[in-house]
Amino acid sequence: MPSPPDTASRPEAAANRRPAASRRGTLLRWVARPALAVSLLALAVAVSVMEGQPSTTERPSGVSVSVPVSPYTGSVGTLLVVAGGDLLRFDTLDRRMSPIPLPRGLTALRAWTQNGHDVVLGRLPSGRTAAYLLTPGRPPTALGPAEVMVPSADGDAVWLVTRRTATRVPLAARGLRRTVPLPRASRLVGESQWGLIVSTGTVPDPLLPGRRPAPTLTPARTAGMPTPTLPPSGVGALGSAGHGSAAGTTASPATSPTVAPTTPVYATASPVPSTGPEAVPLTTLVVGWDGSVRFVAAAEAVATTREVVLVRDAERRLGVVSPRPGVRLPRWLPKLSAVAVTGPGALSADGRTFAVLARVNDYARLMVGPTTAKSEAAIRVVALDGGPPQPGSAPPAFTASGRVLAARPDGRVVYYTPGERTGWLLGDDLPPASAVSQA
Repeated sequence: MPSPPDTASRPEAAANRRPAASRRGTLLRWVARPALAVSLLALAVAVSVMEGQPSTTERPSGVSVSVPVSPYTGSVGTLLVVAGGDLLRFDTLDRRMSPIPLPRGLTALRAWTQNGHDVVLGRLPSGRTAAYLLTPGRPPTALGPAEVMVPSADGDAVWLVTRRTATRVPLAARGLRRTVPLPRASRLVGESQWGLIVSTGTVPDPLLPGRRPAPTLTPARTAGMPTPTLPPSGVGALGSAGHGSAAGTTASPATSPTVAPTTPVYATASPVPSTGPEAVPLTTLVVGWDGSVRFVAAAEAVATTREVVLVRDAERRLGVVSPRPGVRLPRWLPKLSAVAVTGPGALSADGRTFAVLARVNDYARLMVGPTTAKSEAAIRVVALDGGPPQPGSAPPAFTASGRVLAARPDGRVVYYTPGERTGWLLGDDLPPASAVSQA
């Protein structure tokens, strides 16, 4: 016969069940509290920031990169530095600096090492610009007058532009020389295997209302030479075309001279705007060796290498497009909020990484990222302190190892490895530079 249920154990079992239910209810009530959601969100934001991702509480705008004040102590090889209109070679290993002889009266604007030679674009005392080949132990060789100079795709020559004509000038005596007519109001950006990459129209980059960029202070190259100055209207004295081929004016002894930037307002010729009465369409074109013109994109070409062209549209959005024949649309990169792409820019040798000057309000920045970027978190925004962005800033330059060199508004040189969270300043013994590249 079954024994009757133990009625004395029922209250105890019920007592054991009530605390469990009570604990579940307490847990549910605690989870439902708004404070927990806020705490978890704050934790997620903190982890995201630590991992270099944009905050989840606001629209992401790339990943900020700081540049410590302490200089980089390692070696980045030999640099070619334009400083105060002079051209210098600086060895970052033994910290030695040696001047490179220039033609008398030439003010260096841009320079780089190409196929074992140094080439320089400079302004003559007459105000015109010209290109020279510099070989150790030999006098400078004049390559010809030039409003702009870009390397050839094979590295054996440079392209010089003057009066709507691009001329291929070989660096060796027996190289191929050719001329190509350019479309009206176009500017040469680079060369591809399908022809010259040119662009028309420019994206306007106005400063904030009531703000003007501060002039670049650089010492005169040679004692006793007239010091070029900026007139009260600012950069307008550099020529209505904006390519900086106009001669400077002599400073009045009664006033404190303000030295004009030694770099042209644009690194390319004829920067005709894409808006206004003198506007031309905003386009990127391929000009064949016979002068034929082929449309590539309704955007401004910023840089080109191999089969990649970096472009910028009217909304200052970056994109990449191939100059190959055929109809194709640019692949647009994520646009960063509050970051205005001002240019100029550069591409790594393999075309996989871009570097372009930008600004956040009145603060200079350097945007670096992969040309395949699909999210804003893939783009780094490097701080370029030392003053507001300057007109005529030199484009950043890539080293052979894929690092980026950029001159700040105050002339300090920033050295940055793409993808890193920190950039570096090169040593204080490096003179203030307006342009820098790896020799």
